[in-house]
Amino acid sequence: MEIKRFFANSEDYDGLNIRIYGEEFTHMTKVLRHKVSYKIIVNLDDGKDYNCTLSEIKSDCAIARIDSVTDNECKAKASVTLFQALPKGDKFDFIVQKCVELGVEKITPFLSRYTNESKFNYARSQRIALEACKQCGRSRKADVGELTDFDGLIDQLKDYDVIIMPYENSKVGKIGQIKGLESGKKIALIIGSEGGFCEEEVQRVKNLGGEIVSLGKRILRCETASIVAVSLVMYELGELQG
Repeated sequence: MEIKRFFANSEDYDGLNIRIYGEEFTHMTKVLRHKVSYKIIVNLDDGKDYNCTLSEIKSDCAIARIDSVTDNECKAKASVTLFQALPKGDKFDFIVQKCVELGVEKITPFLSRYTNESKFNYARSQRIALEACKQCGRSRKADVGELTDFDGLIDQLKDYDVIIMPYENSKVGKIGQIKGLESGKKIALIIGSEGGFCEEEVQRVKNLGGEIVSLGKRILRCETASIVAVSLVMYELGELQG
């Protein structure tokens, strides 16, 4: 039987046991039908895996007895944030799932001039990110930011030491050629929606020191561009190498 992974709060850990409440408790007992004596892994967002045995299931929580604690090796060397212009339909769900699996720490949706979508389900995106963390064995939760506009995006970019913006009209510049990428601690990756970016938006990012790059000769769908760009960044950071 596959050992399932659950997230809990650090304040619910007493040194011997971890109490699991809320949606994680409901998922454990109502969906997965876990019972006393089942083995599970619990994460407290501290980079460790708590290997546990369910010792008690109450009406509002489960109590997991700790058997052992091991370091989780899924932590990326750098903090990578994907700023994703909001795409149409359920594409954002797909982007969140795949980019969290690749190691992105945070995904923030934004509205740009050529964005044709405005509906954003924050709670749904958070759930998808959490499930992706469990699927790929991450011990720390990936965060999904609130929807912002382009001004809000520009304001947030000031906190990053490497800013990368793939642009469909760029003929030069590759992610692998960015100086300082391998040593960057906070990396921002900006991907457009189906309509791409306007020249003014590109220039505003460039004025902040952003690297405007190409993803090749072919124009990619926005969801493909996100996965390709994140993969290239993670490769350069050594995250996709054995």
